[in-house]
Amino acid sequence: MKKAIYLATAALMTLASCSSDEDFFYRDEARIRLVGPEIWTVGSDSLTFSFVTTAAGTTEMPMDVEAQIMGPVADRDRTANITVVSDKTTASADLYQLPTTVTIPAGQAKATFQVVLKRASVLETKSVRLHIAVEPSADFQKGVNEQDHLTFIWNDQISKPKNWAQLEEFFGEYSDTKYRFMLENSGGITEFDTDTMTWAELQSLKITFQNTLNDYNAAHPGSPLTDENGNLVTF
Repeated sequence: MKKAIYLATAALMTLASCSSDEDFFYRDEARIRLVGPEIWTVGSDSLTFSFVTTAAGTTEMPMDVEAQIMGPVADRDRTANITVVSDKTTASADLYQLPTTVTIPAGQAKATFQVVLKRASVLETKSVRLHIAVEPSADFQKGVNEQDHLTFIWNDQISKPKNWAQLEEFFGEYSDTKYRFMLENSGGITEFDTDTMTWAELQSLKITFQNTLNDYNAAHPGSPLTDENGNLVTF
């Protein structure tokens, strides 16, 4: 009797397990969700980026975005549509580049495409926004509301470091122009910190900036580097 009860219970558990597996299997029509680069958008549907953190001469920043399938893979290529939502976008069309369609290859569950953010002088005074979203296609519908779009916010704005009082000994009075000059000629250093950098390192940077400034001024006779307050930049 006990054996019969055990067998019956096991059979019911097996049926329940099968039913549970089927319940979790995606039965809805194929959909696409957008996933931004993890370093920028982990746990979020937006990212914020500043060209200030890049090397001098950087004019573009490509951001990898994944178009991920919600549903089973297919034995043929499929196309997802990507659109710019104009009423949620403030960036002019010359400040970004992205494809309007993305191909998900046969047998694959995702494809990567790039949204290229571009640098321009207008970004030195304001941030701009680009909002992209999935547009229904013959192969895919939109994914869940939280993941059918991505927002990119970027600028090239300088802001005074909170530790400038400690840096003033080396670099003098602060100005946005001076700080941008430092970042552009620091060899990739994106912040200056008396707690993590030695006196010798900071002094060496000061000499580098002085020499580079001298070269700049020599190359621009009559127009030495002047900051936003009308003062000559010095170190």
